[in-house]
Formats: sequence, structure tokens, C-alpha cells
Amino acid sequence: MTAEMHWSYDILKQMAIEGASKSDLEDMKELLSNEIGSARKMDRIHTIQDLIDCLERGDQINEENVDAFRTIGRQNPPLLQALDSYQKVPFTRPFVNQYREQRLADQLRQQLHISASHHIAPPQAAVAPQPQPQNYVVTAQFTAEKRAAIFKKISQECGRSWRELGRKLGIGEGIMDDIETTYPRDLKSRILRLLQIFEEDECNDPRQLLLQLCQGLADCGRKDLRKKVEQIMSH
Repeated sequence: MTAEMHWSYDILKQMAIEGASKSDLEDMKELLSNEIGSARKMDRIHTIQDLIDCLERGDQINEENVDAFRTIGRQNPPLLQALDSYQKVPFTRPFVNQYREQRLADQLRQQLHISASHHIAPPQAAVAPQPQPQNYVVTAQFTAEKRAAIFKKISQECGRSWRELGRKLGIGEGIMDDIETTYPRDLKSRILRLLQIFEEDECNDPRQLLLQLCQGLADCGRKDLRKKVEQIMSH
């Protein structure tokens, strides 16, 4: 009877999360290291859910490709049996990883809303539509000049919150220890180096850097500094 059932991707994912042992997590990470892609990503994975989310973000697992579930479920017979009878959903258009796209969309909606004070005027009859102010920062707005101004402002005012900001940006404690050792008496340089490492991290989507940075400031209790960053971007 099981072989005749249709197993959806979401069911497979839930079976993987519920059936996997956390004690085997490190072995799974090692076996899937190529799919995970970097040591930084490996360090961020603490649960089976984290592992699957990482693979989904990297498009290494999706409705069209469930091979990684076999590694995760190698000691989970019900999941392996479900995988044997899993049928990919046929697509009549180019495949889109909806889980990856949804995660990006949710992040965009939940994070900052720069230039929120701008009002979008309703379209006028017989007038060609004009570009409207956005509620978020697009890549083109993040110029080199504004980047420099934002980094300078954060380095001047973040102060002892810099480590908590680093944690919110996904930077490991060991890396921050190295930064502090390199700049033992220069807090401003520590913060600038932290921001540089965050910016250069290949795990981060360049289009999302400013969004992540502002969210990180808010999450570490520096909403005042986030507002100043927003002000710089609104000029």
C-alpha cells in the first residue's frame, strides 16, 4: 500500500526532520559537505531543520531533486521507502524552487522598510505611469558613496554592540576573536573589519546585504542605528 501512495515534497521534508537523530547531524553535514558549500554554512547548521533549509537555499534539494533526503534518511527506513515511491510533480514551465523563493520573499517583507515616509501617488488618468518610491532598498541605490557612509556611521556608533551585531550577521565567534586580537585597542577598526567580512561572505546574496545589515542592527537592539542607516539611504 505504501508504494501506491503519492508522497509530497512537504511530507518527505517533515519525515526527514522528525525521523533524523540530532546525534547523527555532524555525520550528515560531512556527507553533504559539497552540497552545503562552505565551512561558514556548516557552522550555522545546528539542527536537521537548519540542514534542510541550507540545502534549499542553495537549490541542492527541491521538488525536482530529493537525493539529499537519502543521505539524511539513511537510518530512517520509512523515509527511504517513501523516497522510492516519490513521484516528481510534472512542470509545464521552467522549474522554480518555490521554497527558496518564498524564503527570500518572506525575508524581504519582514525586514526593513526604507523611505517608508514617502507616499505613493495614485495613477492619474491619461498620464504615463511614473516609477514609484519603494519600501525597500534596491541594489542600484546602494552606491559606493552610501556604502562608505553607512559603514562609517556604524563603525562610529555601534560600540560594544559589535559582537552581538556579528552574531546576528552569522559571523562566528572565532572570527570575531581574531578581529579583536588584530585590533585590540581600535574598536572602530574592529567594526569595519566585521562589516567587510560580512560583505565578502560568499554565503550572502549581494542583493540582500543591506537588508540583512539593517535587520541585524534591529535584532541586536540598535534600532536607533538602523534608523540612521535608513536615513542615509533615503537621501
